[in-house]
Amino acid sequence: MPITMQGSWTVSVKSKSAAFPQRFVIEGAATGNGTYPGDVAAAPVFVTGASWIVRIQNNPGTGFVDSADRIKFPAVVAGQYRFDIESDDGGGSDIDFNDLVLTCSTPVTATDFLVYGNVLAYSGCLINPCIRRWIVIETADALIDALKNPVLRVPIERLYPERIPLPPVPPGPPPDPPPFTPLVIPLAEEVAIPARRVQIVPRAPAVREVGAVESPEAEEEVRSFAVRSVAVSAPARLAVDFDRVAAGRIADAIRPLCLTDPLAGYVLRFQEYDRTAAELAGGPYTGTGSRETLGACATDRNGNYIFRFSRSLAQFFGEADVDVAAGEDEVVQAMPDLIVQLLDATLPGGVAFETAPYWNVPLLKRIDLCIPRGRLRRPPTGCQEDALIYSIGNIRIRVAATTFDAAGRVTCTDVSLPDIPQARCAAWGGALRFFACFNKDLPVTQYTVRHRHRVGLGWSAWEFYQEPLPLLKITMVTEQIGPFDRMLELTSGGPLQPAKAYNNIQNNLNFAGSERELRAVVSSAGGSPPYAPAPGTVQFRIQGYDASGMQVAGAVDTVTLYIDNTIPELAIPSVTMGSQTGGDCALFSLSGEPSPARVTVRFKALQRQGFLRSYDLTVRKGNIGGFGIATTTGPGGETSAPISSSYVHGGGASCNQLFGTLFPHEPLADAGGFVTAYVVPASGNWLAPGQPFCTFAFNVGAVLRVTNGYNTAEYSYGPVQYLLGIQQ
Repeated sequence: MPITMQGSWTVSVKSKSAAFPQRFVIEGAATGNGTYPGDVAAAPVFVTGASWIVRIQNNPGTGFVDSADRIKFPAVVAGQYRFDIESDDGGGSDIDFNDLVLTCSTPVTATDFLVYGNVLAYSGCLINPCIRRWIVIETADALIDALKNPVLRVPIERLYPERIPLPPVPPGPPPDPPPFTPLVIPLAEEVAIPARRVQIVPRAPAVREVGAVESPEAEEEVRSFAVRSVAVSAPARLAVDFDRVAAGRIADAIRPLCLTDPLAGYVLRFQEYDRTAAELAGGPYTGTGSRETLGACATDRNGNYIFRFSRSLAQFFGEADVDVAAGEDEVVQAMPDLIVQLLDATLPGGVAFETAPYWNVPLLKRIDLCIPRGRLRRPPTGCQEDALIYSIGNIRIRVAATTFDAAGRVTCTDVSLPDIPQARCAAWGGALRFFACFNKDLPVTQYTVRHRHRVGLGWSAWEFYQEPLPLLKITMVTEQIGPFDRMLELTSGGPLQPAKAYNNIQNNLNFAGSERELRAVVSSAGGSPPYAPAPGTVQFRIQGYDASGMQVAGAVDTVTLYIDNTIPELAIPSVTMGSQTGGDCALFSLSGEPSPARVTVRFKALQRQGFLRSYDLTVRKGNIGGFGIATTTGPGGETSAPISSSYVHGGGASCNQLFGTLFPHEPLADAGGFVTAYVVPASGNWLAPGQPFCTFAFNVGAVLRVTNGYNTAEYSYGPVQYLLGIQQ
């Protein structure tokens, strides 16, 4: 894939060891664009531009094609930053990445920063395994787990009290989440944010105003300045007292549990972060400070990246007014704090994940990034042999561990990675990401996505999926790949007809590798026209076409899904105790009632398509918490309805259903789905000896079996509550 570059570099051929003709191409630069021979005798090329790309190509006899390439990390040699781009042309049996090697070089200056490193996805652990000096918590699920640990809970409560309690999780398949602001817990320092190290830049002989246009001569004068770093202590820094040794031991025990793999072809955006006033005083990181976007780059085939950015003299002076603690001179420029974002054009705001700041970044710095896999929207594995539609979200649909029944209910028992949802005869709901790949030897230039739903014993007519699909290029530009009005052979052997088609960018290396196999993001609850007018079975078909609009043999696939975005019906219309009735302000007395007193509850908990995982009627007492209850018979010996039930899986694609209190599936339910339960305390009475009064909450909730391909196929709804008081 092409290598992204920033700023001015000299590109030269270092070596060639290949039989095929070689060349390299510069694109998107201000100067230096063109095609150059892969010859060590060729003159070096000086390239300038804010952002540009270099690609290495070879000619196997059928024309020039892109080579496989990778970057080597930079080093300082004779006052210059240097790094190599190595390539393999695919010829022969060797994969040695020495067919054509380029060297990129640029002078080391006082105003140019170079950061580089490797990017990994991690799963199976709750903290970032790449960061050692801090415990960094980067997802809501990890925060929930961390709060369960008494050692980690202490610093979280002291540094981030506003993050506790956690906000309630909305029911159902979650929407695409916005970036989670990381929690940063220091292990090696007594303060919430480390002391600054600052870069001292001597004032130029002729001081220019901030924002003034600088001549090339003046800029070169700035580049020649000497640089030194000194420690700066800000006053009134917030001390954070907790057991750092115990926390460090927990972190050391967690990191080996992490599973990691490189992220190839992902786009990273870099921002410079200015601390808030509270952070300048030593408070914890909040992510609410001002930011400046510096640019972007893309990772190579191994997940490696190199990114360059510059700071002008005016920016150095301007920073002194914003992000430097009290008492520092105006010519003192704090070393930049960098936030790195992982971009995804299909998500709200275009950001899948962002890191905590990397503080006090020097001119040359290696920053290895670990990104929680749960924040990615690309499946953990790519194309599979003989499979076109190979994944919906993270659920691989062409493996033995994933089965469908005839209606499209999915069972997934794939445990090869921690982030694959486990589903048992679940429905599909929410935003569904379809990943598919065409055989690279097929001439597929465009494709359609069509859908139809089951009507009785037949099917509706095929209709076109028509939602816009914007995808990200490695240059951080978003390009919509469809739908476009085309004339296509919709019926094999038939005439060309109007259609809605998308461009096939699977082999277009200008697009981010994370998105080249994404074919559609289906809003299963809506769309235009709707994909599922009512809960039921829907088929989706992807068909590939060549440049002339003709169907390509072997480039078609159909998947059948049961889509259901309805929610459980939960209600508790009445609660009584003997002859005492409830109401808006229900108050029951134990006087005159048997011991234990019997409470009659009328409730419903149902889902009309049978996708309940479970339902429960529970009780909470005062501030004590859960209060055990059991069923008994009614006043006339009537049988009590069950107060809970759970789905029992039939195994494989053999699907059972759980409707809850829906008649006739629950024989004791009425036509509206309501049942009557007679409950007593599991032990003792409602009030303990010496308790004159307490409040109670009767709760009914349910868990639904539905998945969007990313999150566990168990979503909680409720509780619906009925509040009352009981007195002696």
